Amino acid sequence: MVRILLVEDDRDLREEVADFLRGEGHVVREAGSRQEFRALMAEEPCDIALLDRRLPDGDGLDLIGEGRAVGWRCGFVLLTARDAAPERIAGYETGADHYLTKPVRLDELAVILKSLARRLHLDTHWRLHLALGLLHAPNGQRIELTGLEAAFLAILGAHLHQPLDRRQIIQELGRDFLSYDPRNLDALLRRLRRKVREAAGADLPVLTRHGLGYVLVEDLVIENG
Repeated sequence: MVRILLVEDDRDLREEVADFLRGEGHVVREAGSRQEFRALMAEEPCDIALLDRRLPDGDGLDLIGEGRAVGWRCGFVLLTARDAAPERIAGYETGADHYLTKPVRLDELAVILKSLARRLHLDTHWRLHLALGLLHAPNGQRIELTGLEAAFLAILGAHLHQPLDRRQIIQELGRDFLSYDPRNLDALLRRLRRKVREAAGADLPVLTRHGLGYVLVEDLVIENG
């Protein structure tokens, strides 16, 4: 699963590409202009952006420069009818990862996205967006978290594969260990496991180690912005 933001002002083409990508298992959001793209990125970053160059409010290429300047880590694939060498060079110099000319071959696009996802290490991880309180499962499902649930996972994610005892977790949550009931932590994990199973049909990769505490056993990408 990869979170894709598709920016194309031709509605028919956009829907065709979006439907194909969803069929490939990706999470796809759609935009028809640079303004819509910026709004969606502010709402939630994407993993890969597919950008048309000729948009109603300007050149899609400019979005890559903007994104690189502010630290967007997503991949960029340009979709355009401009096939001249100078156009391609400009795209790569600005920070594009791939350049596809129209009409787009969907099978080629699928291969490019898989290759780019592997390079960016996007396709097998749990992802936690702290600011939005969202957990993304590897299958693309999105789980809304409370602030305490998100903080709990972030603490475990900072100590991947290392069991943490209740005292350390409680203290990192900013609670006083002597006055905090450890059973509340157990209840928190039970609720979180149930929430993830019901929303994503997957098991939360947090295990209880008897006498040691809790341990996160799968990679968790944590986004703070």
